[in-house]
Amino acid sequence: MRDIYLIIGALNEEVDALLKRMENIESLESQGVSYYTGKLSGQNCVLALSGVGKVNAAYTTTVLTGMFDVCEIINIGSAGGLDVNQNVGDLVIADELKYHDLDFGNAPVDERYFFYPKTHDFEKVLIQLDLPYHKGLIVSGDQFVMKDSDAFKNIQLKFPSAIAVEMEATAVAAVAKKRGIPCIVLRALSDVTHHDDNDLVFEDYLVLASENSAKLCSAYMESRTP
Repeated sequence: MRDIYLIIGALNEEVDALLKRMENIESLESQGVSYYTGKLSGQNCVLALSGVGKVNAAYTTTVLTGMFDVCEIINIGSAGGLDVNQNVGDLVIADELKYHDLDFGNAPVDERYFFYPKTHDFEKVLIQLDLPYHKGLIVSGDQFVMKDSDAFKNIQLKFPSAIAVEMEATAVAAVAKKRGIPCIVLRALSDVTHHDDNDLVFEDYLVLASENSAKLCSAYMESRTP
């Protein structure tokens, strides 16, 4: 019976914010992947540090789903907001994921390159946290997206409904889909791409975003306890 939750973050700040909420922690490494085993809100968890980008995220997910009997994959951490009305610290939850840097030219895009995570109904958790949140399309790509970048212009043109951008979630969900494992993305905003110098804002508010993402993940795990 699957009873282990696999939680993946890309950066040390993202993982550390959740690690301090875990119990019975053991630090391990296998096949180049650093991870911790323990309990979070009473649930058996594996918390992994993937590193940044789609390849690192996909590799980490593949290795650990091969090692553990995972019931669900949770991608945590920070993201950049794509709505001018959003604020740093807001929660973002994916109900759809796409690659913003996947380009087939004029060829039609095959739907297998789009991934749709399972979205649980956990409005009570969000109300309990009393933090602003946004649910919708999150897009992934292998670059930090800044206000004046071509990547931001491309996202605005091709994915106008997207609520956030980051660098790993779609790759994590791609592996989860192939493995037949439910996946959910629970992040918080470290910056809003519409704002000037959002790269500097990211550095200033990464810890805040990591803390809010960890709060959301912890509360979500508690809600999964029978």
